[in-house]
Amino acid sequence: MANPKPEPVAAKEENDADAQHEQPDNQQTGQQNFGGPKRGGHNNRFGNRRPGPYPQRGGGHGGDNFGRRRGGGAGPHGGPGPHGGHGGHGGPNHNDQGPMGPRGPIDKINDKLSNMGGPTFDLPPLEQSEKKFSGRTRLYVGNIGNEVDESELKELFSPYGETSEYFINKEKNFAFVRVDYRINAEKAKRELDGILFKGKNLKIRFAPNGSTIKVKNLTNFVSNELLYYAFSVFGEVERSYVVVDERGKPTGEGVVEFARKGCALHAVRKCSEGCFFLTSSLRPCIVESYEPSDDTDGYPEKYLPKKNPEYSKHREVGPRFAGVSSFEHEYGMRWKQLHELYAQKEQAMKKEYEMEKEKLEAQMEFARYEHETEMLRDQLRAREMDRDRQKHEWEMKERMAEEQRQRNEEQMRRQQEEMQNRIIHQEEELRRRQQENNLFMQAHQLDNMLEQQEQAYDQPAGMYNNMNQDGDAPVVEPKAFMNSYKRNNHRFEGRGDMGPTGPRNGGGGGRGHWVSNDNRRDDFPPKRRRY
Repeated sequence: MANPKPEPVAAKEENDADAQHEQPDNQQTGQQNFGGPKRGGHNNRFGNRRPGPYPQRGGGHGGDNFGRRRGGGAGPHGGPGPHGGHGGHGGPNHNDQGPMGPRGPIDKINDKLSNMGGPTFDLPPLEQSEKKFSGRTRLYVGNIGNEVDESELKELFSPYGETSEYFINKEKNFAFVRVDYRINAEKAKRELDGILFKGKNLKIRFAPNGSTIKVKNLTNFVSNELLYYAFSVFGEVERSYVVVDERGKPTGEGVVEFARKGCALHAVRKCSEGCFFLTSSLRPCIVESYEPSDDTDGYPEKYLPKKNPEYSKHREVGPRFAGVSSFEHEYGMRWKQLHELYAQKEQAMKKEYEMEKEKLEAQMEFARYEHETEMLRDQLRAREMDRDRQKHEWEMKERMAEEQRQRNEEQMRRQQEEMQNRIIHQEEELRRRQQENNLFMQAHQLDNMLEQQEQAYDQPAGMYNNMNQDGDAPVVEPKAFMNSYKRNNHRFEGRGDMGPTGPRNGGGGGRGHWVSNDNRRDDFPPKRRRY
């Protein structure tokens, strides 16, 4: 048998280097460093990466998982303030809600998902152009000398495009280099792998991309666009695709490549703690870390450990077919039976898995139907209760309106009766006043007639121009009568002392008469009146 590949050792070196190189990303989400930095409780990619000299002072203006300074909660040694002050022994938890502390990435993700709520019909197509300096262009350079520095690596990779993000570990003799595009990285890997550099043969391969996740348990209606659209809530996504079989049908799995490793770790943690759905189906996403294998080159002969004694032992015999009933044939058949047993068990497990999936699908649909039916019942009961409440309110309003109408009618009836009584009283008062006026006018006319008669008797003889031939009463000339009678020196008394119904102040019912203002007596005594 051939010796095992030296891949685990190289992979261990790569993982160690990746852990050192991606330390800020690990601190960003998956492995937050709560405490340690001088002013940041959350030592993330955008926060303060430098460890501070004050281990008892954390929190304060610590950035959250997205690099925003929203303030931290006050710790044991911190005081209240607009941003939480200095929290003791690290900043607050992301889920803590202080008066002005951060809401945390959970609320931010929920806010983004709430903004995405609704149908996902006809999503726009993704941009197919490759992004510059993505995670797929990162190369691992192994077996370098201790004297190699960044400038020499830059000069070595300069013919293959732009480069950035140099990381060199001189203790373990490896480095990482990021090239601008994938095609340039493949060309650099193909041409520089195995060359002699500073007295050592370089080992170049693509570095494991820790910012990649695999999404399982997808339905047949999940596309590349929906996968990109859904997982963009955890951070910037560089590439996403749904894995299909040889016929182009989806296999229920997908791959999402983030721009930063912390976003991938955060997505794995969140989807493992909760149930993340992409469609209306109740099949949650199964998310796990994924490192795509670079198996295009395989395992060339130059990587074999030829100095190992097992190498000559396994290579001393070439390819052959075993003879029937031979020792080699017997154990070869046992190996084949073991693989067949594994294949049968794997097939049975797949069938059982498919049956369980169908059973769970049926239970899910039935439970969904029951749940929707119960929700409709609850809605119907709520609507009935609402209708009853509205009906009761309408009855109360109707009763109140009827009572108000009756009160208004009663009030209008009383007002009409009062108005009628007032009109009747006014008519009676007017009739009474008319009668009094008539009586007053009659009395006044009678007084005038009597006064004229008295004036006629009281006039001197000179005022009469002539006498009747028969010796009757003399005829008075009007002009002489008016000249002798001065009305300004007379006033009318007696009638004003009478009220509407009779004499006032207990006075008699006599008629009024004219009196002189100067209280002068007539020259002639009054004569006896005859009625």
